Amino acid sequence: MPERRPSCAVERLSLAPAEQWTLHDVLADRLRRDRGGDPADERTASHRRQAFETLDDGGRRFTRPELEAMQRTLARAHHTRRWEVERPRLEALLRQISSALD
Repeated sequence: MPERRPSCAVERLSLAPAEQWTLHDVLADRLRRDRGGDPADERTASHRRQAFETLDDGGRRFTRPELEAMQRTLARAHHTRRWEVERPRLEALLRQISSALD
């Protein structure tokens, strides 16, 4: 008999190419900073890494913990000067991910 794994709810995000690039870039930037980071954030970093890998492989289906990690990462990036130009795109991504989490 095949092993049964618990079903893990996933949500599909419909991302335009510019949104894909922005999300990929924000996650990659944060992953570079995660190295040697805070152990308390290790679980979120793991979900962020998995979300990045899914996106990098062309996937658009994410688990709830991955969506939550992306939401926190985007919210943090939204408040930094580095992402000022992409701020409207970050806001659109945050709205889309928040809707997926509802």
